[in-house]
Parts: sequence; C-alpha cells; structure tokens
Amino acid sequence: MILLFASYTFYIWGSLQGAIILILTTLIDFFLVKWMTTASSSRQRKSIFVLSVIENIGILIYFKYSNFFVQDVNQAISLLGAKPIIWNQVLLPLGISFITFHKISYLVDVYSRKAESAGSFVNYATYLALFPKLIQGPIMRYQNMADELKNHDHDINDTFDGLFRFSIGLAKKVLVADVLGEGADRVFHLGFASMNSTYAWFGIVCYTFQIYFDFSGYSDMAIGLGRMMGFRFQENFNRPYLSQNFTEFWRRWHITLSTWFKEYLYIPLGGNRCSRGRNYLNLWVVFLVCGLWHGANWTFVIWGIYHGCFLVADKMFFIRISRKWGSIINTWLTFFLVTIGWVFFRSENIDFALKYLRKLFFLSSGNPTFSNVPTAELITNRGIFIIIVAAVISFCPGSFVSTVQGKVLAQWSKSRILWVEMGVLVLFFALSFATLSNNSFRPFIYFRF
Repeated sequence: MILLFASYTFYIWGSLQGAIILILTTLIDFFLVKWMTTASSSRQRKSIFVLSVIENIGILIYFKYSNFFVQDVNQAISLLGAKPIIWNQVLLPLGISFITFHKISYLVDVYSRKAESAGSFVNYATYLALFPKLIQGPIMRYQNMADELKNHDHDINDTFDGLFRFSIGLAKKVLVADVLGEGADRVFHLGFASMNSTYAWFGIVCYTFQIYFDFSGYSDMAIGLGRMMGFRFQENFNRPYLSQNFTEFWRRWHITLSTWFKEYLYIPLGGNRCSRGRNYLNLWVVFLVCGLWHGANWTFVIWGIYHGCFLVADKMFFIRISRKWGSIINTWLTFFLVTIGWVFFRSENIDFALKYLRKLFFLSSGNPTFSNVPTAELITNRGIFIIIVAAVISFCPGSFVSTVQGKVLAQWSKSRILWVEMGVLVLFFALSFATLSNNSFRPFIYFRF
C-alpha cells in the first residue's frame, strides 16, 4: 500500500492527467481480467481478452499518435484546397508506451495461461505503477514480479547493493550522458551553413554515447531503487556497442523491449517457423512497429525500417560472410552503422536527417572543411575527455572485465570490497550532486516515449 501510494504520488507530480488515466485503466483492466478468468466459455474469454487489448492499444494510439495523424491528414488535404481539421493538441501522458506494454504482457500471459491473474488489486496496481520503472522500464512481466509482490522482503544487503547500483546510474547520467548531450545539442542546433563534416561526426558520436549512457543510466537507477525495495528488475543493457551485427545489438540493447517484441509480436506473426520470405517480412514488420513505438514521427519509422533491413541482411548473408573478418572489424562496422541510424532518431524531421547525412559524408555543397564557428565553441576539452571515457567503458571487452572481477573477488576480503564500493558510492554521489548544482536539469531522453 505504501509503495502504491508513493508511486501514484510520483506520477501525479509529473502528470495529473496521466495519473487519472493510469488509475482508471488499471481498475478497468483488473476487473476485465477477473471476468475473463471466470468466463463460462472460451468464446466469452476470447471476447473479453480482445476487448481489453483494443482498449489499451486504442488509448495508446489516441494519446501518442492522434496529433501525428491529424497533422499529416491536414497537410494532405491542404494540397487539395480543403479546410484543415480543427484539432486541439493532445498531451502525451508520461511513460504511456511502457505502461501499455506492461498491461498487454499481463493480459496476454493470463489469457494464454502462462501466468495467474493478480488476486489483489493492490498487487496488480503496484506492478504497473511501481515508480522506479514506471516511466522508462525495464519492461517486466507480471509473473516475474508476482512472488516479490506477494511475499515482499529485503535486507540491509539489498539496500546497500541497490544504493551502489543507483550511484552508478546517476554518474552515467550526470557525469557522462549530460556532458555528451551538451556537445550533441551544440552541433545539431548549429545550422548547416556553419557545419562541416568534423562537427557533424562529433555531434552524432556524442549523441551515440549520450543515448546509451542516458538510458542505461536510468535503467541502473531503476534497478537500484527496485533492489532497495526488495525487487529484482531484469537487466536492460549488456554492453551493446560491442555487438558484431545488428542481431546481437538487439540482444544487448534495451533487452526488455526487444524481448517484448519477440514474445508478443514476432512469434505470434510466425517468427522463424515459416518460409524464409515470411520470416524476413516478420522482422521488418516488428521493427517498423518498434520505430513507430518510439515516437509519432516519420524519423522513428525510418529508423525502425533501417534496423529491420540490417536484421534481414544478417539472416540473409551478413553473419555468414562476416565470420571471416574478425571480431574487431565486425564490431566497428556495426557501431558505425548503428551510429548512422541514430541520425534519424535524433533529427526532428527527415529533411534535417538527410542534410545531416550529407554533411557526414562530404556530400553537401561548398567546402566541407570550412566553418565560421570556432572549434572551441563546439568541441571542448571536457567533451573530448568524456567521449574517450565513454568509448573505453563501451568497448572494454567483457572477458577482461570478468577476469579483473574474478581476481579482485579472489584476493580481496569482503570487508575490503565493501569499503571500496562505499568509497565509489560516495565519490559518484558527490560528483553528481556537485555537477547538478552547477548545471540546468537535462531530462532523460526516453521520458518523451
């Protein structure tokens, strides 16, 4: 009850309209599922399930995509000389995409009898609204949290481990992602007349590392807060820029989202248990939807199609032929292609993205090496240093990290490890709070999704 009250208070603080929608739909879904589990026939059970899914997807479409659709329709009919549709802009409730995915996973799992329904409204409402994961995930299935919701327990070790993990996430966000975000913003707001290829590459590399440290930092903070409260959330990132192809990238990047799409869209479409052509189409459809899920903008659709095409290429030929190239070449090639994709993700519209790509590859008119903006105004020493730190963290081999951890655990006593962790925790908090006190607040990138 305390967690549920705190979570609703947290959400009301950020979005009163969203909180009202969340509470009302939670009540509706809880009783619809209860009705579904006691249905007298399979037909009635299926009808209730379909009604529940339509309700949740309909709410998501209305709040997230109605402005987008109306804007495009108005642009189309204006070409015909017709009057535009009069429309009041709909405000997007915080975290509605993540909340909807939690709801649908619960509905599908209960309907398919992979999970038991929540016997208590408080348990179900807490599962949806638990504030560490409410806005940006990780996306958790109900059955993975059911035992912890029913038999909630934790100790001082969980509290310390959670606090340590939270400090790492806070440092990723404040000390790394926010600094890189400043560099990316300076370049993207520069204007193409003053942008050369060097600046363009600096901006997109900054954004490439920013979005990883920003989102993985939030996930670390959410996992840490959950651990402090006695919950073990699923890991959401596993050093994605070490990937040697796009298939591996999506096993490492936003793991809970890619798992959700696999379980609730890719497999129901037929997965890979179908013809090769249908399998390629399934992959393409999944990432088309994945792109659209990220935002109501054609740039996200293009980004999803871009990743879908490379995933199809993996299955068709890339993984097979790239085995001869070696891990280093494959990793850097994948990182390069992923970085190009982030141009569409970061851009406000397709025209801007295409112009930016021209700058990257010296395709724009004029002298690509000239800019009337001094380098020091865009590329600071601090920014370069943080990029190096981000690259070292991102590309440090997992085997090396595991070896070092193994030697430390074998040679150091538990008390010594505890003191080192405590020192790191205090240092990260001190540096993070000092940085926050001297800089303006920079929201998490995924808050808008």
